[in-house]
Amino acid sequence: MELFNTKLYEKYKKLKKRKFVEEEEWNNKRDSELRDYQSAMEDLIEELKNSNEGLRAQLYSFQEKYAECEKLMLEEAKKSKELSDEIGRLHDLLFKKNSTNYGSLATSTSTTPKVRSVEISKSPSRQETPEPCEEDGTQNRGAAILTCDSYKFGTDKPDCCKINLVSSGNTSEGCRSCIFQTLMRFLVGMDFSVDSQAENLCLLVVHKMSGYSFSLTWMQHEGEGEWMYRVSSLGTLERVALDWMKEEMIFSASMCRIFFERVSRVIGRG
Repeated sequence: MELFNTKLYEKYKKLKKRKFVEEEEWNNKRDSELRDYQSAMEDLIEELKNSNEGLRAQLYSFQEKYAECEKLMLEEAKKSKELSDEIGRLHDLLFKKNSTNYGSLATSTSTTPKVRSVEISKSPSRQETPEPCEEDGTQNRGAAILTCDSYKFGTDKPDCCKINLVSSGNTSEGCRSCIFQTLMRFLVGMDFSVDSQAENLCLLVVHKMSGYSFSLTWMQHEGEGEWMYRVSSLGTLERVALDWMKEEMIFSASMCRIFFERVSRVIGRG
């Protein structure tokens, strides 16, 4: 019996020892795996921290660039506004200068000494045709002013209207446009012609550089009379043309100067 107990005890010790060894090995293995997991986790956390810092640095860089770009945009907008104001000021100065020059030209033309007025006589037996204007012999080239009680605008022109402002040598070249048309071109920068087919007096006005053209029809009333504006083509002024330039309108004769000033201002912007 004692021998049996001894063997049983020895067997118990061996089992206990083997179980202890197995538990120790399992614990060591688990500790090793935990250490590996911990190390991998620490590496991942470090990598995420570094990546986060890099992204944060990029964010700060982008914010600085955005602030710099915003500042540059504000500066450019300010410069653009200043340039626009300067361009507008220069346009106004140029317009005033041209108006002054044109006014001086008109004044010097209207105050030429020894200008003779010629009245167009009416002849009941034939169509009304104006007589040639005579000039004073003391003047090389004086201006001629026609005072017409009634005048039917046809294809014929008075001889004085066939004088060109531009002459070569001592003789003036024959020109197709009236001297008054040339003067109007100098004054407003546009070409004027008379529509001989219209019943009333109708002026055709063209700005050659932009292609803008319109007609002005005279409407006689008891008062000073009125002009009817009708656009034919806006040309390249389509983008900058004002609304009233695209529609028909009627204005009094006293508003002619303001009308052409506003048209010239729009043409200057085009």
